[in-house]
Amino acid sequence: MWDGRRAAGAASTLAGMNRLAQSTSPYLRQHADNPVDWYPWGEEALARARREDRPILLSVGYSACHWCHVMAHESFEDAETAALMNERFINIKVDREERPDIDAIYQKVVQLMGQGGGWPLTVFLLPDQRPFYGGTYFPPIPSYGRPSFRQLIVALSDLWKDRRDELEAQAEQFVGGMRDLAASVDEEGTNLSPDVALAGRRPLFEAVRRLIERIDREWGGFGRQPKFPNPTALELLLLQAKVDGAGGDELLSTLEKMWRGGIYDHLRGGFARYSTDRTWLVPHFEKMLYDNAQLLGLYADASLHWPEQAFLRGVVRETAAYLEADMRGPDGTFYAATDADSEGVEGKYFCWTFAQLEQVLGGREDAELVARVYDVDLQGRGNFEHGMSILNVIDRTPGERAAELGISEEALEARLAPLRARLLAARYERVPPLRDDKILTSWNALLVSGLVRAAAAAERWGEPDLHERWLGLAVTAGRRLLAAHVDARGVVMRVDAGGSVHTQGYLEDVAFLARACLDLHEATLEPRWQEAAVQLARRALAHHAVSGGAGFYVTADDAERLIERTECQHDAAIPSGLGVIVEVLLRLDLAGVAPAGARAAAEGCMHRFRGALAQPFAFASLIGAAQFAAPEAAHVTLRARTPADAGALAQVVAVVRPGLAARVGVGFEAADEAPAAVVCRAQVCSVPLVDPAALQRALAGAASR
Repeated sequence: MWDGRRAAGAASTLAGMNRLAQSTSPYLRQHADNPVDWYPWGEEALARARREDRPILLSVGYSACHWCHVMAHESFEDAETAALMNERFINIKVDREERPDIDAIYQKVVQLMGQGGGWPLTVFLLPDQRPFYGGTYFPPIPSYGRPSFRQLIVALSDLWKDRRDELEAQAEQFVGGMRDLAASVDEEGTNLSPDVALAGRRPLFEAVRRLIERIDREWGGFGRQPKFPNPTALELLLLQAKVDGAGGDELLSTLEKMWRGGIYDHLRGGFARYSTDRTWLVPHFEKMLYDNAQLLGLYADASLHWPEQAFLRGVVRETAAYLEADMRGPDGTFYAATDADSEGVEGKYFCWTFAQLEQVLGGREDAELVARVYDVDLQGRGNFEHGMSILNVIDRTPGERAAELGISEEALEARLAPLRARLLAARYERVPPLRDDKILTSWNALLVSGLVRAAAAAERWGEPDLHERWLGLAVTAGRRLLAAHVDARGVVMRVDAGGSVHTQGYLEDVAFLARACLDLHEATLEPRWQEAAVQLARRALAHHAVSGGAGFYVTADDAERLIERTECQHDAAIPSGLGVIVEVLLRLDLAGVAPAGARAAAEGCMHRFRGALAQPFAFASLIGAAQFAAPEAAHVTLRARTPADAGALAQVVAVVRPGLAARVGVGFEAADEAPAAVVCRAQVCSVPLVDPAALQRALAGAASR
């Protein structure tokens, strides 16, 4: 098991440490011993910039970011570079996982400059926070077509001194460009007919058709390289596959190729952030909670759609075990990420040589078996750097290897399982990558939803122990989030670092937590979860909604004011807060418990962003959410004295629901009468159904309309 060591640079008051030593962010503490006079983002730094009339050097990254570490080592740890920074700028370091609002604003600068954006993010600001230049990684010497970081510092500070008016004009252009970017999505939908809708079979098919055009037919995933899992887009393919099978082959191929590749951890389970190559072999080895949370739920639902594909169930079991063993904190919530590097070498913790296999397994025969199955080169050449090999089954699946060996797949697995266990135990003895042990509300909420889906799948597999275990993990985490991350006023807080809960949450925190509560309500039938979701939805409508109700801001109206209040629109590595809050509002409306204005706000967003059909990769979560407004969508209300009394009817829903071609919600109402179910769709409800067979027929009807 992971040794639980905190990230390097733990809070300290030792001499030689800068202000970041007192930060709760593991990423900021990694820079606590830099010779740079770093400030965390806050009024102290901003006030000094205004008071001394000095420009700001803003550096944004996160703890598991490989190139952030590279730039830190090359530049921020260099005394000469640090001296230039300290002399000429007010230097501010931001953890983008704690402050996605700041990151979202200044990523636009890089976008406007025609660059792709990403991290590390390096942006230069006027004292009033307006940006005048930006980029990502800057090397210590001129390379990659970029100036050296020192050259850039000197050139920009000289411009500030001698030609300030030009920087002022440039900053104003950037601010105007940022406003134009924010408005561009509205323009994309202006040429569409007013009757274009996001909800329904035809819009879903059109969105999936466009996604399929971007699929790599040979290796799965979207595009060529690098390759990211993109689970939000893959969820749309699964929705469509349930309707008519379209997109199913492409989705299954992608799920299999990711599992076979090195992006999947074949010893412990769980996925790395992305693959650097087309075949999913070589990942950036950092593991992010949000990736694994989403993929856990996706593979779980896929295992029910393709029950014959045993690897899907294996991924769910192993990923859930990894999250519980390596990423779960003592209070039942989950840590943010683990790094790609250990001992200064990317992937060292995860990779193997044949000699290492022999040493751990104690003999050549067992080592050769593992090497043959998992692609470890016997001659020491390796499939990665430094003669190391990344474990993978790209060339042959274990089943195919078993056939080559003339044994059954079950027999091969019986031999491999104890060998993998020994290798994993030996790996735990290595120096582990740093772990970012902060707790983020939105990412934990994603995992709660993923665990609920995994628990439902386990129930369908006929594994009640796993169902109970995974649902228990979800309930514990959900309770902690509501108890510790929502204050007495109903304000959601984003970060728990070392027991200090801070930073007002963003739309994603509110929306993801509301959805997680709805998922827990549907899994447990406990009304308190639904009540919590209603309160969170009310908070989003009151404090995040755009005037007129057709959109939502990233930040609340009572949060810190920055130079721009950014709207939440596009999906990224996680679904957009926009898509998820629309889903929450529609699900609450289906259940008949939505706060005032919920349906109107959801419909306003769907109408305003109807151009999303042309951009399903950017708006997959919104398109998926809109299907809760489709005529086929239904809600089942189970009525009984207690949730347990609705058992037979609830079981019908649990069994039938995963295969339905329509979105279906589930709720509970206390009633003294005999247990019954009411199925509602399109504002029309059935009579109370007391017979499980009648409920099954009604659900089938709802799905086939």
